[in-house]
Amino acid sequence: MFAGVSRSGYYRWLSAEETRQERELSDQQDLELLRKHFHALNRKADALVLKMHFKHEDHVIMNHKKIRRLMKKGQLVAEIRQADPYRKAAKATQEHRTCPNLLKRQTNSCSATKFTNRVNLKKRLMK
Repeated sequence: MFAGVSRSGYYRWLSAEETRQERELSDQQDLELLRKHFHALNRKADALVLKMHFKHEDHVIMNHKKIRRLMKKGQLVAEIRQADPYRKAAKATQEHRTCPNLLKRQTNSCSATKFTNRVNLKKRLMK
């Protein structure tokens, strides 16, 4: 073992040189496609959005993990989107809040109790 690498590992690494170069060339082509779509989406797209964009626009199927790897390699970072102002306004008006019980309606909560009692009875009978 020389330099912490086994002999078989070294020769395997040597024989895989062509494969590494082919992968690098493929990655460069995919990275150019990725940059094109990334900038078309105003740098606000993450890997999953880009994956859908590839599929629908160019009919290219690419794994989201590969897209993340290429984004890291090409230093493409999605900008954080701004919060939706309409959502904030809806929360401020509290459109979907719990209303007070003005009619003094009584809900029937004993039906759940009856159901659990039946289940417990069946369990006891099955023993």
